[in-house]
Amino acid sequence: MNMKLSLTLAAITTLVAPAAMAATITVDDFDTTGAVISAVQGNPASNAFAGAGILGGERYMWASTDSAALAGTSFEVVAGSGAVSFTNGTGITGQAVLVYDGVGTGVSTEAFTFNSVPAGPEFPDANTALIPVNTTGLGGVNLLVSGSVATSTFNFDVNSFDANSDVDFRAYAWDMNGNVATYFENLLNPTNLDIVTFDTSLRLDEFTFGAGFDWTDIGALAFSVESNSTEFDGSLGAISVVPLPASALLLLGGLGGLTAASRRRRKDRKA
Repeated sequence: MNMKLSLTLAAITTLVAPAAMAATITVDDFDTTGAVISAVQGNPASNAFAGAGILGGERYMWASTDSAALAGTSFEVVAGSGAVSFTNGTGITGQAVLVYDGVGTGVSTEAFTFNSVPAGPEFPDANTALIPVNTTGLGGVNLLVSGSVATSTFNFDVNSFDANSDVDFRAYAWDMNGNVATYFENLLNPTNLDIVTFDTSLRLDEFTFGAGFDWTDIGALAFSVESNSTEFDGSLGAISVVPLPASALLLLGGLGGLTAASRRRRKDRKA
C-alpha cells in the first residue's frame, strides 16, 4: 500500500469511526494472559484461556515447530499490553493457531493446512494438522450487524512484522450448519525494517465459501500463521469485525484507479 492510499484510507477511518465503533465485534483484545510453547520437532503444545474481551469467552491456542531444534515456536499473550506475539527460536520455522469456539474443548478435530509439518499422530500428512474445534461453540454469532458481506471487515491490529520475513496467513469460519469459509494470503515484508507493508484488513467477501454459508450464524472462527522465515518475530494487537458504512463506500468509489491499482498489487503478492 503506497503512502497516498494509506493517508486516504486513514482519512476514511477518521470520518467513519463513530458509526463503525457502534457495531464493532471484538474477536480478541488480547488482554487475557496466555502462552503456549512448543519445542523439539513434532511436539505441538496447546492450552485454552478464558477471559473478558474474547469472543465466546475463551481462546484456544496451539503451536508447533517443523524443525528438529530444541528451541521451538513460542506463542504468547502478554497480560495488560493487549498483544499476542509470535516468536520462532533460532534457526527454525513453525505454526501457530488461534481458535474461537466458546468455552470448553472442541468436540471434533478439523484439518488445518500448512506448508510443512512433522510426522506424528497430530499430523495426518506432511501438510495437515488436526486441531480440536467446536464448530457450533459460538452459538450463532452474527458478523453482519449493521453491515453486509461486502462491507464487514476483519481488522487485524498488527504491531510489528520482522524485516525480510515471509509468513502464510489463513482464516477459517464455520457456520452453525457446518459450512466452512476459508482465506489464504502470503504476507511479506521485503524491507530491512520491522514494519507492516501489507493490508491488515480482510473483508468477508474475500473468503472462499459456498452459497449456503451463513455469516449471520457463525459457530467458530480460527486464524493460523506459519513462518516460512526462520527466527520470525511478529506482534498482533487485536482482532475485530467492523462494518464499513455506505458513506465510506461512496468515498472509496471515488478513489477509482488508485484503489484498483493497490488491489492488483495485493493480488500479485498472493500469487
